[in-house]
Amino acid sequence: MVVNRVKFTRDEILNIKSAALAGHNGWDNNPELKKVKDKIKDFSIIKTNERCCYCGRNVKGEFRMVLDIEHILPKSLYLRYMFTMKNLSVACKRCNMSIKKNRVDFLEDSIVLTSKVFKSKHYKFIHPNLDKFDAHLLLAGIQLGKNMIVKYHVVKDSDKGKFNYAYFKLDALEKDSFDRGQGGRKRAEINNQSVRNMFNDLVL
Repeated sequence: MVVNRVKFTRDEILNIKSAALAGHNGWDNNPELKKVKDKIKDFSIIKTNERCCYCGRNVKGEFRMVLDIEHILPKSLYLRYMFTMKNLSVACKRCNMSIKKNRVDFLEDSIVLTSKVFKSKHYKFIHPNLDKFDAHLLLAGIQLGKNMIVKYHVVKDSDKGKFNYAYFKLDALEKDSFDRGQGGRKRAEINNQSVRNMFNDLVL
């Protein structure tokens, strides 16, 4: 099934306008947006083929709440794009809430916030709506019993693939899957960058 765009009813469009007038908090504090959000999430899940738009993890068959509606340009900083479909996708909670958050360090310095903001060249990582994930980064998986071992491969030395791999700490997902595949426990990720750097220095 291919979905090209989301169709909203007149009432839903009015709710969108009302939420936008309330600022970025209007996204979270407006119960009238439930149907709008459901349509956005359904559209994005189909478009990503039931994968996180950043790490590519497949969530087919899992509870839909494992994926969040993701604002690629954070709504707190770029209110005008809060309901722009090119700025919306679905991401797992790890990528969305633990890593990306409200960061904008994935933007090229030359970005101009106009109608031309939605150009692939302005984004260092793989943009969920402007780039094809598999053209830059491939996720390979092998099932071992109930455990899945994953490995990422950068396609043709892609700069976006390499940036995406580092930015979303995909090596940690690989290591965790290897640990689990060998019967080990989930590896704790180090979120504090300075502590992470010290740890990397120790293990090199």
